[in-house]
Amino acid sequence: MAIGPLRRKIRKPGPFKLPGMKTDHHYFCHVLAGALESIPELPDFSDDKKIAVMSDYGGEHGDARYSTYSFLFVALDKNGPFQRHMQDLRRRHNIHDPYSEFKYKDLKYGPRSRALPEYLELIDNLIHGAVVTIAIDKKIGSVFGMTKREAHAFVEDQLREGGFGKWAGNVGEKVLRVLHILAAFTAAMTYDQQRLLWYSDTDQINEDAKDRTFADTQKLFGNIGAMYMTHGFEVLGFGKSFRDKGYLDDLLSVPDLAAGMLQDLLTGQDTGADIPGGDEKLAVMKWLATPATFLSKIHVRIAPRDDATYEYQVLTLEPK
Repeated sequence: MAIGPLRRKIRKPGPFKLPGMKTDHHYFCHVLAGALESIPELPDFSDDKKIAVMSDYGGEHGDARYSTYSFLFVALDKNGPFQRHMQDLRRRHNIHDPYSEFKYKDLKYGPRSRALPEYLELIDNLIHGAVVTIAIDKKIGSVFGMTKREAHAFVEDQLREGGFGKWAGNVGEKVLRVLHILAAFTAAMTYDQQRLLWYSDTDQINEDAKDRTFADTQKLFGNIGAMYMTHGFEVLGFGKSFRDKGYLDDLLSVPDLAAGMLQDLLTGQDTGADIPGGDEKLAVMKWLATPATFLSKIHVRIAPRDDATYEYQVLTLEPK
């Protein structure tokens, strides 16, 4: 019997329903669920054992009009070629020792600038996964209440009373936004008994502070994840970027670039201002807007409505 060509599982079609969702879940949960149902396709990780999620966030400077939350979901089983090509790229451009990160805010350094086009090409051609970026309009003071003041007081109380440590209202808002987005998209992309790693840069939401630790964030993810997921993981790991950078940080740079660029694009659209930066920013903009064979690029804006609620919009970026 002849055996036909092996089918490559790259993407799976929607609509994507969240199995753990209930009608009494918070409005923000239903907005995320609606966005997921509107996304036509996601990566198909059904044959993969190890999945990693890299996260980074943007829009925290004063003139930003959006807070952006970006996540790279990647099949680590298939990531050997990307790792090998990145090692070669770093050696050729002399950015391996010391390790020189691709950071959205600092792309003009000569060797890193010259390596950027090839780095973006490697991302598109050698990473099987999705970069998901959610931009929340800053006119929305809180996604968890009608007013920022009341919502943040409620968040502080709920986290403390739930045994998740003490959080200032604004940081509690951020960790809940991040974990809800992470949990919703993890529910849609992962499968039972896979190994999952969440890896992020050091941030307020994963630091070991006086009255809370990174372990509290991890416990909170388990609590929120149960709102969206009905499957479990063989291993659930959490990591923060180390002082000595390495291969995982080349993946972590992907959501950093996406978070920074989408914030600048949407702020520029609102204000009419040009995106600051030179050819490097233009290269990132074209990369983010251009479809890739193995990497899905998903952009969602959450904006206020006239009735004091908010709504999502799945965006299509046009390469120029």
